[in-house]
Amino acid sequence: MVTKILKLAVAVALLPLLLHSQNRQGVYLKVDYLTVDHTQLTEFKNSIIPQLEEHKNERISSGDIDSWVIYRVLYSGSGSNHYNYVSITSAPSIGSFDELNTNKSDLLLTFSERDMYQLMKSELWTVRNSLVNQMTETPSNFLMMDYMHVRMGRELEYQMLEDEVAKPLHERRMDREIMEAWEMYQLVAPGGLEYGYNFATGNYFTKLEHIEFGFNEELIRSQNPNVNLMEFFEHIWSTRDLVRSEIWQRIGYVTEDEPYN
Repeated sequence: MVTKILKLAVAVALLPLLLHSQNRQGVYLKVDYLTVDHTQLTEFKNSIIPQLEEHKNERISSGDIDSWVIYRVLYSGSGSNHYNYVSITSAPSIGSFDELNTNKSDLLLTFSERDMYQLMKSELWTVRNSLVNQMTETPSNFLMMDYMHVRMGRELEYQMLEDEVAKPLHERRMDREIMEAWEMYQLVAPGGLEYGYNFATGNYFTKLEHIEFGFNEELIRSQNPNVNLMEFFEHIWSTRDLVRSEIWQRIGYVTEDEPYN
């Protein structure tokens, strides 16, 4: 009886760790921005996506990549962004992606060359911080991507700010079951001062109505009742600029836990 009680106590103590695990730090992401013409949408959904899922499933089975998710852009952060679909491939190393692996063909690029869609641009990112609900194996239905321009020389300060200030607030959202995961990304390539942004945060939700833009006063004071809101926001604004926010809807995916059938 005592043993059962001890096991139960340990399980309860470990539950927050299971709910808020940080298991994706160091993972690399390849983000491809696609433009699918309205005349190509039916074939893209019914033929191209299943072929990509099958291809990515083979890459997962071989241990080269971890997952693949494709999103439809619901709300674009800028009128100049002409892509309407986004493909995200995650891998344990930067050399695992198809176009960087001489032994693997890049089916995504092949379809683009066949004019099935336009591949507008590709980016490489790395996960710098992560707060993931381990109880959820299926990728979230909605992802809000916030693209940031962090000022030169303040990259470390910005990462500490996300870790010490923003992350606990996102954890409160997860405790309230209105958010499934949060991650912070740093751009690997392309880069440079003229590119426009160098960091991003991904906010994952099950329901569209749960999406919140920024932090409201209630959420901030739930973490620190005596906070000076003006100083709080001025400190954030001094380190980075929010370039744009976009909302994407998941329409296809393959993971190790949920392979393509």
